[in-house]
This record gives sequence, C-alpha cells and structure tokens, in this order.
Amino acid sequence: MSDAPSASAAAAPRSNNARPSDEMLPFLNNFHDIFTTIGVVILLGGMGVAIGQTMAGLDVEEGSLRWQMALMGLIGGFAVVTWLLSALLVGHQRRILPGIVLCGAFSTAVTIILVWAYAQFLVQGVGVGEDYFESRFANAPEDMEFGREAVAYVLAQLPWSVRLLPVVAGLAALIPVAMFYFSFRLPFAGGLMGVTLAVLGALVLFTIDPFTTGTYAPAVSVAVGGILLLAGILFDARDPERTTRLSGTAFWLHFFAAPILLSAVLNVVQVGWTLEEADFANPEQTNLMAALASDSAHATQLAAVALVVIALFALVSLLINRRALIVSGLLTAGISIAAIVNQSGLDAPVVLAITLLMLGGVVVLLGAAWNPVRRVLLVPVPSGGPIARIFPPVSTAEG
Repeated sequence: MSDAPSASAAAAPRSNNARPSDEMLPFLNNFHDIFTTIGVVILLGGMGVAIGQTMAGLDVEEGSLRWQMALMGLIGGFAVVTWLLSALLVGHQRRILPGIVLCGAFSTAVTIILVWAYAQFLVQGVGVGEDYFESRFANAPEDMEFGREAVAYVLAQLPWSVRLLPVVAGLAALIPVAMFYFSFRLPFAGGLMGVTLAVLGALVLFTIDPFTTGTYAPAVSVAVGGILLLAGILFDARDPERTTRLSGTAFWLHFFAAPILLSAVLNVVQVGWTLEEADFANPEQTNLMAALASDSAHATQLAAVALVVIALFALVSLLINRRALIVSGLLTAGISIAAIVNQSGLDAPVVLAITLLMLGGVVVLLGAAWNPVRRVLLVPVPSGGPIARIFPPVSTAEG
C-alpha cells in the first residue's frame, strides 16, 4: 500500500495551530467539505425519491421479476452517478467528508445488486424456491430439538450454493468497498474494508460449521474486534508521524474496532465465551443494552465491567496516541455510569445530570492533560526503534 500523503495531509499541512501530536481530522479538510457534503446528501436523497417515484409509476406487478430488474437497474444508475461524483470530488478534488458519504452510498447500492444477482441465480438457475424447501424438509422429524444434530440435518438438505450465501453476501459488501479504496485511496474506505474482511472471515467460519461458530459467537466477536484493533496499531506503526493515508486508515480501524471489541467483551461477561441453547431460543437474554438499562444487580456488575474495559481502552489510547478508541466507547460509558448511579434511587433527571457531569468531566480532563499523562506513561518505553513506532513519544515542545 502506498504511503503517499493522505487527502487531509495534502490539503491541510501542519501550518496551522495544531501541535505535533494532535490528531489531524481524517474525515474533514475544511468547511468546503461540509458545504459539498450537504449538496451530496441532498442530491442523493433526491435520487432516492426519484427512484421511488419511478418504481411507483411503472405498470408492472410489484415484486415480479421485471419489477425487481427495473429496480436493480435504477439502483445501478444510482451507483454509477455516485461513482462519477466520487471520481470528481474524491479522486480529483480530494474531498474527504463527501467521499465518506459517497463511499457508503456506492457500497450499499452495489452490495444490494450483487446479493440480488446471486439470489436470482439460486432461484432461476439452481431452482431454489418455496417448493424446493418444502420437498427437502417434507420428511423432517417433528420432534427434532435445536442442537448440533438438527443443524447438521438442515445443512444436509441444502446445496452448497445456498450454504455459501453468507460468504457471498460478505464478498458483495467487500467488493465495492475495495473498489472505492483502491481507486481513490480514501482512508475511510480502507477502514471499512478492514471491517468487511474481518466479518467475511467470521462468515467463512459460519459457513463451514454454523453450529460451532454460533455457539462461540461471543469469542468470535472478540476476535473480530481484536483483529481490527491490531490492524489499526500496525497501520499506525507504519506511519508514526501520522502524516499519510496509512494513519487515516488506522484511525478508522480503531474507530470501528472499539465498539465491536467493547460490546464483544461485555457480551462475554454477560453470557460467557459460548452460547447455550437457551440463548438461541431467547435472544433477549443476550441483549447487552437491555441488560445495562435494567435495574438489576447484574446491570450494575456489567456496568462496572464496562467502565473497566473503557478505562483499558483509554490507557491503550494514551499509549498509542489515538483518541478514537475512547470516542467510540462514550455512549456505553454514559449508559454504564447511569446504570451505577441509578442504583442510588435518585430521580431520573438527577441521574442524567450526574452522568453527564462525570462523563464530560473525564473527557475534558483527558483532553487537557493528554500529553502530560502520555509523558508519564511512556517513561519506561524506548524513545526510538520499533517500539517507539507503536508508542510514539511526546515532543519536548508540547505541554
């Protein structure tokens, strides 16, 4: 991957008031980015409304193959327009924030088309339909209970073309994101590509052995989040000065990794490393936010663990000089603080006030004392060599 200057670095060099270790924005060049993004959002919204009106005016049975083909054609046109806009705004003008919006719109449109195309291959080519499933499962034992044997029986009735559907969906999401990144080198697309690759790996495992992968879903989620975090650290290590697109990609990898890893770790605390059959039968038992919002003692314990994990995220953020890990965990931190304060029996407005004061105070203190705290933490860390590329030292010119 090239380490040429990123769009943010090229458009806004360090001639401003930012200090050497302050993170430059990997999603915004200047106000013109915001202005252009507003126009892009309005334009894409208008295209979406136009597609809806066009489909409503067609004299075709809704849901029929012709209707679906017309819809996919319009979505394809939408994707072409977003790509042309990307070539102008991202490829030529290096606009970052509009690029993020266009990347999301283009990737979503292309993913929908690719998944639909594979579904049509299954229906029209393989002959997979309602009658197909009825014939396959006509002799299924009525007293079969959920478990490995039941899953194995279902898989035995399905051809590999159907079993591969999760992997195809993952590839359908990866292809447009990879196209966008390798064409325009947008750091956001690079981070999103990392997420889709990690999820695709999990989907491959699910396709090979869905029961085991589902049983170990909490552990798999931790692995996905950990891989993204490690990838972000490795990208940062390749650009310790934070001046190229590698650093921008690392920012987004950290940004996506934090909520995935945090929720995965808390899910492990809530249900363990594996899921039991009862968890599959009652998914509400694994609802993390519902558990935190309850008034039970378990909610307090879970909230305390969440704050410990977020504190570890903050420590890692300070060591690697990345604030994205903390920002991604602020919502969960707020809910966790509220869950603990709520146990005191105070009224809801008082709980909200205390939560906001505590959360805001910690963030402000971290922001004000970021470099002094980093300097203390990095005392035992070498100021040069490979380790220093992972834990960049604080400049002596910074307070």
